[in-house]
Amino acid sequence: MMAGKITMSKKNMIILTALSMMVSLSCLFYVVNYNTGVTVDGPKQVVTHSVYNSMTHDARPSYKKNTPLQCFANTASHLQVDREEWKQCLDGEKVEYYLSIVIVTRMDDYAGNQHHRFQNFIDSAYLLAEKSEQKIELLIIEWNPPKNKRRVVDAFRFRRSEYLNHRIITVSEKIHKILPNLGNAPLHEFEGKNVGIRFARGEFIVCTNQDDIWSHNFMNAIKSKVFKKDTIYTQFQDRHNIHDNLPASIVRLEPFPDDETLYNACKLRDQDWGNYVLPGTVDRSNINRNNYWEYADQAGDFTMAHRDTWKDCRGYRETGGVAWMDVEFILSALGQFNKKLVYSGDSFACHQNHPNEWEKNPERHTKVLDGQEMEDLVNGRIELSNEEGEWGLLNIDIWENGLECFDFQGGLCM
Repeated sequence: MMAGKITMSKKNMIILTALSMMVSLSCLFYVVNYNTGVTVDGPKQVVTHSVYNSMTHDARPSYKKNTPLQCFANTASHLQVDREEWKQCLDGEKVEYYLSIVIVTRMDDYAGNQHHRFQNFIDSAYLLAEKSEQKIELLIIEWNPPKNKRRVVDAFRFRRSEYLNHRIITVSEKIHKILPNLGNAPLHEFEGKNVGIRFARGEFIVCTNQDDIWSHNFMNAIKSKVFKKDTIYTQFQDRHNIHDNLPASIVRLEPFPDDETLYNACKLRDQDWGNYVLPGTVDRSNINRNNYWEYADQAGDFTMAHRDTWKDCRGYRETGGVAWMDVEFILSALGQFNKKLVYSGDSFACHQNHPNEWEKNPERHTKVLDGQEMEDLVNGRIELSNEEGEWGLLNIDIWENGLECFDFQGGLCM
C-alpha cells in the first residue's frame, strides 16, 4: 500500500518551527541554571547560576570574571569555601578598583538604630559608584560577630552595580581573643581597618565608619580622580556631639529614605562635575600643639590615602584600645614617614546623628598624647607605629583561626 502524501501549510510550518525553538531554549535555560548543592553551616542550600552578562556589567574581582554569577538561596547560612578560593577572596595584591571603602562593624545595634544608619551607608556607596562611574569596592570587616545576631550579609540589602563590588571579611571570636584588648572591648576599630587596608583591592583606600554617607564633593572628587600617592587626605566635619540645630555635615534621616533623598542629604554645594579641585598641601611646619586638632578631628570618619601610602605607614598603630589612633596616624604619617597632608574644608562625608557612645568606656581608650607629644610626633622627634609584619593580622595564622571572606555583587536573582 502506498503511504499517503503528507502536506503541511506554510502557516503550520512556521508554528511548528517556533514551538521547536521554544523547546530548545527551555532546555538551554535549564542547563545554564541547573542547581548545584554546596556545603554550608546548617542544612544543604542551593546556589543557582545566573545568565547575567558578566562581560559588560561585572564589577567582580578578576578571579571571578567570566564565570556564572551565583545566586545564594539562604543568606542566613554562609558558604564554606576551600582554602584556594579563600586565598583568592583575600587576594589584594592586584589593583582592581579605583577606590576601596573600608569600615569595621558588628551587629550589636551600636548607638541604637544601627540598621537604619548602616543601610543608608551601604546605599550611599551604591550611589557613589553610580554617580562617579568609577570602579569601587565596599569592604566590610565584620568583627567578632555576636552569636545570637544575624550576620551583615543576612541583615542588609545590597544592590548590584557594574561599578561596585562587595566583600565581607569576618574576624572570628577566636582571633579577637588572641589580640590585646583594653577594657574588654567587643570590637577593635583600628585593627579591623588595618585588616581592610591589608586586603583591599583599590588603588586608593578610604577608612570611614558605618554612620557616614558620601557628599557630592566626594562623588565629584572620585569622578575627577584627583587623588595622588604619598598623600594623606582628611576633611572638615562638624563635631559629633552636636545633636540639636544640626550643621550641614551632620544629618538626621528618617528611616527608609529613597535614593533622591539620600543623595541630596549631603549635597552641601553645587558641583562642576568632572572638574573637582583639591586644595594644596598643608605646610607641616604650621602644625603644632595648638592646632593639630583642626586637621585631624573626626578623622575616624574619613582618612584616605593611596594603598602604598597606607602600607608604607603600616596602618594604624594597634594598641588594643579605641579612640585617638586616627589622629595619631595622620601626625605619624607626616613626621615619621614624610607623607604629605591635604585637608579639605569641603566635607567629603556627612555623619548621621546618633547618641555618643565611645566616651562611655574610658577604660577602653588608648592613652592620648599631650600637646607637646603631638607636636613632637608631627615633626618626627618621636615615632609611634607598628613594627613590620606586626599589623593587619600578619602575625596570626588567619586560616586556622577562622578568618572568613565572601565576595558578592548584590541584587536579587529573578
